[in-house]
Amino acid sequence: MRKILIAILLLFPLLASAQTLEQVIRLAQDSTIAAFQSRYEYDYHTSRFARFEALRKPQLELTISPNYIKMITDPTRDYVYLRNFNRFSTTGRLMLSQKALGLGGDAYLGGQVLWSEYFMNDQRDMPREFVAMPLVVGYQQSLLGYNPHRWEKAVEDARMEAARKQLNYQLHVIAEETTRRFFRLACAQGMLDMCERNMQMADTLYAIAREKAGIAMVSLAELRSMELQRLNASNALQSALNEEQLAREALVSYLRADDFPDEGRLTVPTLTRQISLTDEDIMDLARSNSPAIQQCRMALTEARQQQDKARREQGAKVGVDLNVGMQQLNSNLLGAITDPRFYMIGAVTLSIPLIDHGAAKSGHAAAVAWSERETQALREAERALAEDVRITLANLRSHEQMLAQTAEAVALADDVFVLTADNYANGLCDINTYSLAQSRRDSAYNQHLAALANYWTTYYHLLTLTQYE
Repeated sequence: MRKILIAILLLFPLLASAQTLEQVIRLAQDSTIAAFQSRYEYDYHTSRFARFEALRKPQLELTISPNYIKMITDPTRDYVYLRNFNRFSTTGRLMLSQKALGLGGDAYLGGQVLWSEYFMNDQRDMPREFVAMPLVVGYQQSLLGYNPHRWEKAVEDARMEAARKQLNYQLHVIAEETTRRFFRLACAQGMLDMCERNMQMADTLYAIAREKAGIAMVSLAELRSMELQRLNASNALQSALNEEQLAREALVSYLRADDFPDEGRLTVPTLTRQISLTDEDIMDLARSNSPAIQQCRMALTEARQQQDKARREQGAKVGVDLNVGMQQLNSNLLGAITDPRFYMIGAVTLSIPLIDHGAAKSGHAAAVAWSERETQALREAERALAEDVRITLANLRSHEQMLAQTAEAVALADDVFVLTADNYANGLCDINTYSLAQSRRDSAYNQHLAALANYWTTYYHLLTLTQYE
């Protein structure tokens, strides 16, 4: 009988289709909706940053603009300035431009040709015209002292860095959620195995009790108690089956994996993992890899950009547009190109707000306030992260200690239960002693499963915070 009971109480077996925690996490990071959304979001930011980098390089653009004008003044009169005409013109422009990153303006180099054709009854006074500008070199910049290109670079770099950290963070969040669902199913499977063992044990002891009742070795009350024990074990087994099915469906639906085994057992990791980092190193990793902090830094950079811009726009605004080149007008294209004349154009725009009812000052005050708000938000994010890391480290050490203690308790409870069941089968103890031993073993097993789930969930939450591999 002792050998039979020991065989029944063996831990649940690992089937050929067993899934480890690492395998399930990899599957989740490849197939879940959250994983796809995170990668699409990262691809969006990557493409946006690539576009930003491309626009900072020299841009060559060909622009062709046809234009048609029909002028009707007075059909009865045909004076010089009131004559009726139809005009068709086309402008072709080839321009090479480059952002002056150090200054904040735009430099350009290129050429332009304008062809104008007039359709009238008498075209002698308004012939065909070609305006050729084979060479144009210029530079334009507004709001001297403010460099938008440098700020754009700082903002876009911060956005790209935030996107990288967000992707890594989201993959770790998926691992953390997968761990929760994994251990819900693992605990349900463990409880199911325990209930199956209890059911088998209840059937065995009930059969023994019936045999003993036939020869008046047990009382009717004890026999009825064993029957109740068997019924309770059956109800507990049915509840465990339902919970195992719900936990499996929750995991499979999250994984979006149709080929996940319906009856496969999960391989629960038994050994804890040591992190060879000090608490200070872990805190530094969390700060440097936190997407929340990176988002706050990005928002603070944007706020400081607006603050700088608003500060420089409070007073007079200056715009500059200088260009030199060659230009000629002729009735034929060859003449316009072969006989160009040098020209130089310089335009300076000065805008002085005389009465703006405090709009510029209020705009700067708003930008300053928002910059302060983002600064405080960054500090709060750093404080919340530090608190989360400290609590997670404390919980991880506590759960690790609890895991070792509950494993020892399970081994001891199993030994006690086997001895008690053997004694009860041989008539050396009563049903109450057996029930107490079974209850203690079940409690120890439940605590061990809970300690396993708490430890690994906390461990992967720490990986989410630090992105430590």
